[in-house]
Amino acid sequence: MQNKFVGMIVPDISNTFFSSLAYSAQDYLQKQGYNLLICSSTNQVDTEKTHFANLTELGVAGILCISGLSSIPNNLLNENIPLVFLDRRPANAEKVFWVANDDVEATRLATQFLIDKGCKNILMILGYIAGQYESLQEQGYIKALESNNIAVNESYILKRPGKQSSHIEAEKMVNNFLRRELPVDGIIASSDRSAFGALKAFRSVGLYVPEDVKMISFDDTLYAELATPALTSLNRQPKQLAQTACDLLIQQINGKPSEKIIHYVPVTLEKRDSTR
Repeated sequence: MQNKFVGMIVPDISNTFFSSLAYSAQDYLQKQGYNLLICSSTNQVDTEKTHFANLTELGVAGILCISGLSSIPNNLLNENIPLVFLDRRPANAEKVFWVANDDVEATRLATQFLIDKGCKNILMILGYIAGQYESLQEQGYIKALESNNIAVNESYILKRPGKQSSHIEAEKMVNNFLRRELPVDGIIASSDRSAFGALKAFRSVGLYVPEDVKMISFDDTLYAELATPALTSLNRQPKQLAQTACDLLIQQINGKPSEKIIHYVPVTLEKRDSTR
């Protein structure tokens, strides 16, 4: 009898975007007759590896993984267990199915949107990735600056250490940046929660969004609409991401894998008051 349990490894279940992916995956899989086991790695590389080993030992029908690994050890990959990486994947997993947004293009478009609004000094808050591999969002940000002949200044690229909640770390990083008295007229935050922290930091020194600084965030969660001002945000379509990943996994389970390895889900820019 076929095992009807699917394992899902997420970096942080308290993160709104990741919890949306998990909820959508669970809802979709239940309708297909599968149960979902959700494992949070709490942004710890060793914990993610342990989850892989435990799910393999349990003999789950398949694994969905939002990975924080820069590379995945060969002993973690079991050819008999279907696997799909979601949102993130290790650099050496190019032959494993992957469902994601094109973060390079999404961040390029967001940065270009701010440039078209007149911004020239744009902060970028990057999300924390446990494995410390190169950020695709950073690539898109740099690409947009260079195409507009704007010099890339490393001081404007803020990287979260991942030791506290994203809004707390974002507030601290932006506060530290502002103490340097460098000009800033735009900011892209890697999540809506990070944007909340940045908003608080700007207000503490008398800078306001969008009058002084225009802001774009990633994820387009409820936080984006509830913020004051409401945030222009990149909607990453978590439901579509999750369903696409589940379909790819079920196809493998049924012995009919897709011929296409990488599946991109487009983002949409939801324009609100923070960039008016």
